[in-house]
Amino acid sequence: MKNHAPPKKISGLRCRILLLLLTDVVTSVSVVLFLLWLYRFIGFGRYLISDYLPLLPFAGVLIFCNIIFRCYHGNVFYPGAGLNKITEIEHLFYSVATTYFVLFAWLLFNRHAEIYSRIVLAFSMAVTIIVLPMARAIARRIMKFLNFGEINVLIAGAGKTGIAIAKELSANSYYGFRVVGFLDDDPEKQNRNISGIPVVGELTSGHNIAKEWSINYVICCLPVLVAMRTFQQYSAYFKHILFVPASTIFPISWLSPISIGVFSGFEVRNKLLQPVPRVLKFCLEVLMSFSAIIVLFPVFLVLALCVKLSSPGPVFYRSWRLGKNGKKIGVLKFRTMYADADARLERMLAGDPEIRKEWEKDFKLQNDPRITPIGNFLRKTSLDELPQFWNVLTGEMSIIGPRPIVEGEVHYYGETYEIRKRVKPGITGLWQVSGRNDTEYSYRVVLDSYYIVNWSIWLDYYIFFKTVLIVLLRKGAR
Repeated sequence: MKNHAPPKKISGLRCRILLLLLTDVVTSVSVVLFLLWLYRFIGFGRYLISDYLPLLPFAGVLIFCNIIFRCYHGNVFYPGAGLNKITEIEHLFYSVATTYFVLFAWLLFNRHAEIYSRIVLAFSMAVTIIVLPMARAIARRIMKFLNFGEINVLIAGAGKTGIAIAKELSANSYYGFRVVGFLDDDPEKQNRNISGIPVVGELTSGHNIAKEWSINYVICCLPVLVAMRTFQQYSAYFKHILFVPASTIFPISWLSPISIGVFSGFEVRNKLLQPVPRVLKFCLEVLMSFSAIIVLFPVFLVLALCVKLSSPGPVFYRSWRLGKNGKKIGVLKFRTMYADADARLERMLAGDPEIRKEWEKDFKLQNDPRITPIGNFLRKTSLDELPQFWNVLTGEMSIIGPRPIVEGEVHYYGETYEIRKRVKPGITGLWQVSGRNDTEYSYRVVLDSYYIVNWSIWLDYYIFFKTVLIVLLRKGAR
């Protein structure tokens, strides 16, 4: 510890609360003003912006609802810390919906209610629900870039889990934590940097470091028995202790605490295997797929023509994958390969051991000789997967779910395949928005399992809009 300088003290923590509050207010008001301007611009009405000024107090109603629905839940200095992204989206939805419910109720009893466009306000509610989580994410990124108001935190345990937690916190501005050091009893790790973070002392020195560096938050990434012993020591010095089991097989978000006498436990509900959520998901996705096919029909025609003219062969291609209950399904795609694709691949694999090694890793190649020029564009933009909306309509796939795999990939999943095969594969999924094809295969298995156990309509919402963003940025695909 003597060899390590104390971290910089963080300033502006309370201002950070105000900045997030300001983000909510500015975003909600801006959405209404923009849609009002757009409504006037396209000639649907002559509503005056000044007429909407009496609605400004409802921004305060939104803040009140955000508090009620715990949108600022977490560390008092950092709103949202400790609240996962999906839960925040859910809470913001309820908060915005409640705010507009109050607004529409107020309009019923207002004598001058006719000056307010119900269409503008209804669209404002929908757009605010979509935009507000994005605005918060941008605000947090700006605060992280400016090094403004992050919480200094120690991690007890510099093992695999501790290092993974440190990387996640360092890479993601959402959490608002700055990892300033590890605590670990391994002599070989003392006074070393691990992933750019110093090991500042042993586990027993945590209280001294907390006092000297004024650190109130520690994350314990230790085996259960060690963690319980360490917890007794730390509870007298740290105001906040987060316990992350080092033996977690895969993460679970939706845990319900259960008490049985003097014993405590957690109930895990596998929502995607329950009938009501599955029916809800199916109905929503069929509606979305039907709408997408109608709206994108001109795009389908243009792409089909491009595929047909680019090289000899059919427009569509069926890729045989494993669906629900291990049943083989034909996943539809626009053809992106030459007719003699297999022969081209075999020639390349036979002539280059390094390329064969790359292929055997995850059955993909950075420079695949089988892909046509238009096919390369379709894959990078993910437009080749648009026909899979038909697979959703036929009940073979979901819009969002685990990625469909071939039989040769089953062994990667081990025992978790029994869980995986009980749900439909999806056009997009959690691993696609977590790095897509840049993600290691072992991590894909974890993400697929996470999605199935932790499914919610809010998780699908998050994955869907993040997929759109990734496709537009053309990030991670190949």
